[in-house]
Amino acid sequence: MNSQIVGACSLAIPEAEIAAILDFAGDNQQYSEFHYGDWKTFVIWSQSGSDADGVVADAGLEAKETPRSKILPSLNTWIRETFDVSRLKLARIHSLGNGVLIPHKDFVEFEENARPWVRVHVPLVTNDQCLHSENDTVFRMRMGEVWFLDATNLHSAINLSNQRRLNLCLDFDLGTLPLRAIFNASSENSPPALVPDIVQRLPLELDFAAQLEHRGRSLTEHNFVDMAGWLAGIHFSRSVHIRTFFDWLIAVAAASRNEQMLDKAHRYTRFLQDQRSMGERFVL
Repeated sequence: MNSQIVGACSLAIPEAEIAAILDFAGDNQQYSEFHYGDWKTFVIWSQSGSDADGVVADAGLEAKETPRSKILPSLNTWIRETFDVSRLKLARIHSLGNGVLIPHKDFVEFEENARPWVRVHVPLVTNDQCLHSENDTVFRMRMGEVWFLDATNLHSAINLSNQRRLNLCLDFDLGTLPLRAIFNASSENSPPALVPDIVQRLPLELDFAAQLEHRGRSLTEHNFVDMAGWLAGIHFSRSVHIRTFFDWLIAVAAASRNEQMLDKAHRYTRFLQDQRSMGERFVL
């Protein structure tokens, strides 16, 4: 995988700020078709300075703190001390309960020759049942790690625990600069000697194709989202490439014998992987 640990930190957010994040309301819905279940996103820095501005699009401005972030002084201080915020475009907190990120690629909306933003994740609250994936690898982001997540590859995330997972997600525009340009020169954040925590998975069940056929017979417009959510979580426990999600979704839709469902599955898989324009939405 291209995702990697790029820094180590001793970030300790006060309990009062964690409690404030857990009490956040009015989560951003700009990308609701990319997740299933209890997944909430809260913008804390944006180019417009608005809590509601969570769209991944370059307005040519530096990100600044939103009103929501004003109650997070310790987190904001750490962001400023650690990263080159002059290159920061968007900062969000992903609050994940019983939910899963639908496998997809990001930044496909950018112009063909434009370099995509650099995405960084920092766990604020997590445990060993919170998993991430990229292509054929499933891994954990542990406390104290700063991760570059290569969102141009197929990726996903899931929380299999009863505790909410909170991740800080930062998007930088580095242009032609190297990855380490995300850090302030004064932060002294050197590359860590940390080995990624890779998850070992079981083989796929031998009767899985039959399971798809059986479930497909009951696929309708009303349960299409539930089917996608179920399929999105399988690769976290079974040793398959993340792209099999798209094959499975089409196979289930084909088993429904419903041309509308099959067309929707094909359109959704294209939308998630490589065929969408800036601001385009998909109605589930």
